[in-house]
Amino acid sequence: MKRYGIDGQLIDLGNHQANLVVEYGNGQKPVLAVSGHMDTVAVNEEMWNTNPFEIVIKDDVMTGSGVTDMKGGLAAIVIALIEIKEADVKIDGTIRILITAGEEVGMNGSHSLQSQGYMDDVDALLITEPTGYRIVRANKGEVDFLVTSTGKEAHSSRPNLGINAIQNLMDVLEEVKQVISTRAEQNASEVLGQTTYTVDVFNGGIQINAIPGSAKAAINTRIVPNYDNQQVIDDFNQIVDDFNQTHDGEINLEILMNIAPVVAKPDSKLIKELLAIATPYMKKMKYSSDEVKMGQEMMVKQGFNPFATDQITVMSAAGGTDASELLSQKLNGANYAVFGPGNPMKMHQNNESASLQMWLDFIEIYKKLFSQYFVN
Repeated sequence: MKRYGIDGQLIDLGNHQANLVVEYGNGQKPVLAVSGHMDTVAVNEEMWNTNPFEIVIKDDVMTGSGVTDMKGGLAAIVIALIEIKEADVKIDGTIRILITAGEEVGMNGSHSLQSQGYMDDVDALLITEPTGYRIVRANKGEVDFLVTSTGKEAHSSRPNLGINAIQNLMDVLEEVKQVISTRAEQNASEVLGQTTYTVDVFNGGIQINAIPGSAKAAINTRIVPNYDNQQVIDDFNQIVDDFNQTHDGEINLEILMNIAPVVAKPDSKLIKELLAIATPYMKKMKYSSDEVKMGQEMMVKQGFNPFATDQITVMSAAGGTDASELLSQKLNGANYAVFGPGNPMKMHQNNESASLQMWLDFIEIYKKLFSQYFVN
């Protein structure tokens, strides 16, 4: 940014992490905040066909760690800002670029920016996570739990002398699943579907002939407003408390992440501007048969997300974004959208890839948005 005469503020978060805040315009309202995160998920290099830490471009396909989630969107907004600065485009307002650390785990970067007041005067927020030519206006929240079971070790031939930590953990998790699944079905959202519950990590035991004295599981729940974060947490805690009172051994519960769902206005100024600017680019996009098939399958499996190849749909998404922290003071009805280059079905996968042409088009889309948003 400095190379092109754009000043930014690097905000040290410790632990080798930092946020970057950059502004362009007259420094006055309205303020359009545009955000992307720098971190990526871990990769297993042995499972990649190319070096994940080098971008490889073949035909129209870019391959590399983060080209979809979300170095593509992040690079696009940086280039767009540089190019409107080089063109000396005058902005009757302020574009505030919020580049965050730690989105994939904990969202400490966006939490820090919100707590430091960088969102206090913001009128609209655009997150440039990968959506392809679909606009996301609502995201599920997330609560992650670490459940620890403590029992008593014994020989497997004498199980009555021990307390099986794995069995206790399995039993309590099954009860939690039944309660959360039932309440989720009874409190579905028309916009976001149902709150979901998955056991994603399970560890316990040392060998086949020993009663395990300890076990752990990591649980991911994706939250909708109708059955919200606190309700899920309360149900989980109540089941654990009841279990501990009626069983030997002990179950402990720790919350690892707690972010709220976000539901924006479907007809916000930001969404209207994006639809007008991006539709001509979308109409030139050529989807492969595999991409069409994947989109249709995802629509069927999730049940609440439309898929189309002839128009930009405004939809919801199961995954969360930094908006849960940045918009923590206005989670409903904000002037907010998620719109960025890349195929969301390629995220968090081996051989992560994205369309080069789509990425180049999004640079132009962002440039037009930055130039036109403040008119009228």
